[in-house]
Amino acid sequence: MVVDVLKDLLKMTGEVFLEVLIAIAPFAIVYLLAQFLFLKYRKSRILNLIRGSLISIIGLTVFLVGVKFGFMEVARKVGATLGSKKNLLLLIVLGLVIGITTSLADPSIYVLVHEVEEASGASIAKRLILIALSVGVGGAIALTMVRLYFNINILYFFVPGYIIAVLMSHFVDSDHAAMSFDSGGVVTGTMAASFILPFAIGVSEGLGNGNQSAGFGVVGFVALVPILTMLIIGIILRIERKRQSTSEEE
Repeated sequence: MVVDVLKDLLKMTGEVFLEVLIAIAPFAIVYLLAQFLFLKYRKSRILNLIRGSLISIIGLTVFLVGVKFGFMEVARKVGATLGSKKNLLLLIVLGLVIGITTSLADPSIYVLVHEVEEASGASIAKRLILIALSVGVGGAIALTMVRLYFNINILYFFVPGYIIAVLMSHFVDSDHAAMSFDSGGVVTGTMAASFILPFAIGVSEGLGNGNQSAGFGVVGFVALVPILTMLIIGIILRIERKRQSTSEEE
């Protein structure tokens, strides 16, 4: 049995490694053309880029093998087990916790947090953005559990949600609005696709509402709620700035 598992693991590793190479190939080609035409980097810098690319290839391969070989299946089984209990409060609480923890484990969120703090001149604190995004993702998963439990059409969440987001964007600075919508894309990264989506599908299976595909759409919903939380922060910050400017004038 162990030998069979190792064979499957090696086979999957080879397949994933090839997929990663195919995915990275266009970037490598573009870089080579740019290097030949106008970049003209020194040899030491080229070696650093090659070293970094190799590390990225190995890291992506290891991560994706882990996701495909066990992570997704575990998430689905956990979701199915929780769904079979048909306990709405349990689903909401665990959905909130899973959403927060998976977002805190996603490296892409930390990249966004760092970029936002740098671009805003530290006027928006890292911790504030991290909390807002994490709570937003957690809230999205909790609401998804409610939607799956009562088998509600996702359009009842999507349509008003994005209408509210567009309306709210008129009450914040344009830069903050752009940052808010970018945050929606960032939180739907590797952790959302590899754990949250199969978890939601598993919950849908466990609930036995006859619609397994109802679990889909959770990633889109995860993208929506952090946008709203970031826009709320933007409105609060704008109000505070107006108050400060008014008090200074007085």
